[in-house]
Amino acid sequence: MKLLEVQNLKMYYQTSQGYVKAVDDISFQVEKGETVGLVGESGCGKTSVAISILRLLPSNGRILGGRILFKGEDLLEKEEAKMRKLRWQSISIIFQAAMNALNPVYRVGEQIAEAIRVHQALGRREVKERVRELYQLVGMDPCRGRDYPHQYSGGMKQRAIIAMALACNPELVIADEPTTALDVIVQDQIMEELSKLQRQLGMAMIYISHDISILAETCNRMGIMYAGKLIEYGETASLFREPLHPYTQSLLASYPNLKGEKRKLSSIQGEPPGLIHPPPGCRFHPRCSRKKTICEKEEPGYRKIEDNHWAACHLLS
Repeated sequence: MKLLEVQNLKMYYQTSQGYVKAVDDISFQVEKGETVGLVGESGCGKTSVAISILRLLPSNGRILGGRILFKGEDLLEKEEAKMRKLRWQSISIIFQAAMNALNPVYRVGEQIAEAIRVHQALGRREVKERVRELYQLVGMDPCRGRDYPHQYSGGMKQRAIIAMALACNPELVIADEPTTALDVIVQDQIMEELSKLQRQLGMAMIYISHDISILAETCNRMGIMYAGKLIEYGETASLFREPLHPYTQSLLASYPNLKGEKRKLSSIQGEPPGLIHPPPGCRFHPRCSRKKTICEKEEPGYRKIEDNHWAACHLLS
């Protein structure tokens, strides 16, 4: 059953030089209880998708088209008061860089408790007990709720943000690079914790990362973003087994395969384009070694190539 459906979403940032086309006509869906990953280089629009879903746009952010359906209701048509009730209660977010997401002058436990008090009609004792449960859920001693953020390590801060995101038992959690700035050991612990919590609580998740290898272990389906576009989308196993878009193929070629044959890693030449004036046609064509003339002139259509696998590339015509 569809929990979230994003249809032809366009979200631009208004600047003095023009509109930055951060999210430009993308569509995907999330089923109940599944994990969908969004991956791509920095600046491709992944976080912009997340804040569009929650309507947490900065002052210069503009949603110029599309629909965001949550349980059949368009979030873009809801009044701000209704959206405020829906955030944390039904959809929550694990912010990137937890060290910046916590208020340094409030105890961490009190910050988690605030989210519960705002959205749920619980008494003081019930809120306190719920905070204890959340600390235990993410593998931390509840006594640490009396500490301030500066007394936490990076991994502990990230666990606290996860606890806050789970405080009201949401149906959908958006995890925006939750392991950024953590060492690989703590990254693995956090990812294992998130996967366990998802199975335990039955929630759906959108996992955002620039590391395609992390998503391989956690996501049912995955979308590849490039320059504000969703260029490939499908089941994770299918996408890794047979990547269709040259950009996806290049991403996979840049990561080592620990189980397969040893091979020389390759890098993607050049840089992503500016999104105020993106290149015509396929936005990847300036970096694509297989481009045709049509790639420089016409934007490829986003179409179904096989069951549960979509891509936008002229080479597939």
